[in-house]
Amino acid sequence: MCSLKTGSFNVRCPFSLISLQLFAVVFILSQFHSEHALAFGFFQQPTRCFSQSSSCFAPLFAKSYDRAGDQGRARKSNHRQRTRGPPNAVNPQDLVQQIRSSRNCFELGKVLRENPSLFFSEDSIRALIPKVAELKPKMSARNVAGLLNALAKARVPPESRQVHGKLMVVLGELAGRKIEDFDARSIAMTLNAFAKRGLRNSEFFEKSAEAAIPMISTFNSQDLANTVNAFAKMDHHHPMLFDEVAKAAIPIIDTFNSQSLAKTVNAFAKMDQHHPMLFDEVAKAAIPIIYTFKSQELANTVNAFAKMDHHHPMLFDEVARAAIPIIDTFNSQNLANTVNAFAKMDHHHPMLFDEVARAAISMIGTFESQGLANTVNAFAKMDHHHPMLFDEIARAAIPIIDTFNSQSLANTVNAFSKMDHQHPMLFDEVAKAAIPMIGTFKSQELANTVNALAKMDYQHPMLFDEVAKAAISMIGTFESQGLANTVNAFAKMDHHHPMLFDE
Repeated sequence: MCSLKTGSFNVRCPFSLISLQLFAVVFILSQFHSEHALAFGFFQQPTRCFSQSSSCFAPLFAKSYDRAGDQGRARKSNHRQRTRGPPNAVNPQDLVQQIRSSRNCFELGKVLRENPSLFFSEDSIRALIPKVAELKPKMSARNVAGLLNALAKARVPPESRQVHGKLMVVLGELAGRKIEDFDARSIAMTLNAFAKRGLRNSEFFEKSAEAAIPMISTFNSQDLANTVNAFAKMDHHHPMLFDEVAKAAIPIIDTFNSQSLAKTVNAFAKMDQHHPMLFDEVAKAAIPIIYTFKSQELANTVNAFAKMDHHHPMLFDEVARAAIPIIDTFNSQNLANTVNAFAKMDHHHPMLFDEVARAAISMIGTFESQGLANTVNAFAKMDHHHPMLFDEIARAAIPIIDTFNSQSLANTVNAFSKMDHQHPMLFDEVAKAAIPMIGTFKSQELANTVNALAKMDYQHPMLFDEVAKAAISMIGTFESQGLANTVNAFAKMDHHHPMLFDE
């Protein structure tokens, strides 16, 4: 017996959650297509499977969700809000009735869209599975895309993710078989659905690219943006598709809204797809509507331009002007990405940096290690002094110092050193964290670390010994400046290491 709370309702059922998952798989695989059952080996020994523990079903779900994508979503507060519970939930029995009475995919999709908490109710899931199976033979390409889109937007608690994922997998396979019937909107919607849930389907992505290229002129701005965004989010490379999207986007760039502009350049930057003409046109289109950009869109836009090393001073000035009045709506990652982009492009804007510092201090506890490191590094690179921010970053960094990687550790002490900002406790913790992972440091990071500590006259013989050992093993990877900085740091600290100097 299980008890599942759904808003103000308490649903009791004779099935455990695992039995519901098993029921879902049996029904989907038996009703949808025998080839799925054979592929998973499900019906080869059904009695044995039911008689043993639920572990025999593990292969069915082994790749339903992309784990990295799922973990990334779990770190976001809005995802935690989505999965915390269904507010103002519909009576479960009413919802079951709505599902069962759906006469077609349009009506079923409407039920899903209007009840995003459906997957919190076991009875609703139990009604949904046979209904999808019933409608499946008559599903058009647009029906499949619509249902996948609705499923992608659903709120799914952890105990229902396997069932939800399996539904999307099976519908995804159906989408692959119907790809020739997909129009531009259906392709974009389906790709977006997979990316939103972190569900890998490389075969469909390849087929969708092949189908999209000949009809790329029929894609509107939102479809183009969602398509490249999905490919980027799933790290699925397809240079030809990106080139065609750029060609199609440029003539209609004035129809892109702020979200589509930001998504597009962010996707091209993430996939390292250079297209200067597209970036110029995006900047030209963005400037007149810059005050319609939200905080994340502003941050993503300048971050994309910086990553691609695409200079556009006017755009950066406009982004700064638009960001300052809404700086309190930026989250920690957006703040870090924004100043990091300005620093990378060597674009000075003191007022923006002051406002970022003020906003960052108020939420310093929400920064992750990379955000902390990128922020101080940006302020140091732009020679923008803000002692209070540096003190707060040090206080925030110390308790989570074990989460810093080699680059973040090196960048942090290098920034404090460049700004001549003393913080012995932070330096102690950086040294303590660096020693066990010194083998992961690159040559430039080793050089920057000892050079920074020497500049601050910070003594730590054990760290210098470990840096020497690591440096000797990779001496051929050092650039001349790095070698000079390293030996200069050892000399300044009067730290003798003949073997390093011989190398």
